[in-house]
Amino acid sequence: MVEIRVAQAATPRFPGLPRRWSLAGLTVALLRAYNAMHRLLLRSEPVVGSTSQELREIREFASAPSDIDEHLELIFTETLLLEPKLIVELGVRGGTSTFVFERAANLCGASIVSVDIDDCSSVSPHPRWHFFQGDDVQFADVFPEFCRQRNLPPSVDLLFIDTSHYYDHTVQEIAAWFPHLSSRAKVMLHDTNMRLTGLRRDGCFQSSWDNQRGVIRAVEEYLGMKIDESKDCVECAGGWVLRHKANCNGLTILDKLGGQVA
Repeated sequence: MVEIRVAQAATPRFPGLPRRWSLAGLTVALLRAYNAMHRLLLRSEPVVGSTSQELREIREFASAPSDIDEHLELIFTETLLLEPKLIVELGVRGGTSTFVFERAANLCGASIVSVDIDDCSSVSPHPRWHFFQGDDVQFADVFPEFCRQRNLPPSVDLLFIDTSHYYDHTVQEIAAWFPHLSSRAKVMLHDTNMRLTGLRRDGCFQSSWDNQRGVIRAVEEYLGMKIDESKDCVECAGGWVLRHKANCNGLTILDKLGGQVA
């Protein structure tokens, strides 16, 4: 097998934590204190059981608060309903979404290709998981050859985007990856409602950074429509059905209407 390499582009990285004594830093500290008190006073509900081992594992995993925990069960069920043959995950980091896709892949026989600018090669032991370290936009150019060498279909049924959260980068990802989508594709984008403070379903506050509507603005531009990301919504535009969840930094799901071409 010929090793595929791409040049390391200057992929933007999201900012670090705000300075401790800045207004943003103090806000984050206060929110964390409030969240800790809220969770202490309102005893957490036990994890709901299931006859599915995979779903039980995901619910247990999601019981630890994170910037995406409230979306993990939805990501899992949406993946199963699609029954994809190939999942492409842009952005791995600690492997939270990878954990979910592994369990969906167990049930529908999917393969997973994950891409990250950092070395995340030890995140998953799944036998049908393939990792590529490098710039995800540039990797799209060699994606068909990458798939050919691994006997994978070079057609993406499920595309998950959770990378830099910047507008320019998301625009480039859409342009680079949407041509690889299958005719029945589903696209999930995390961090479509990012701001310094945001609401969660559990009554706590999500603390993050303001990406100037980067991801959702790129989606708006692609679909030719305006979206109020602060509210849950369903829309149809440009040959896609859009569903948006505003909580927990936002999750937007695009389902391609039958037979549409990206």
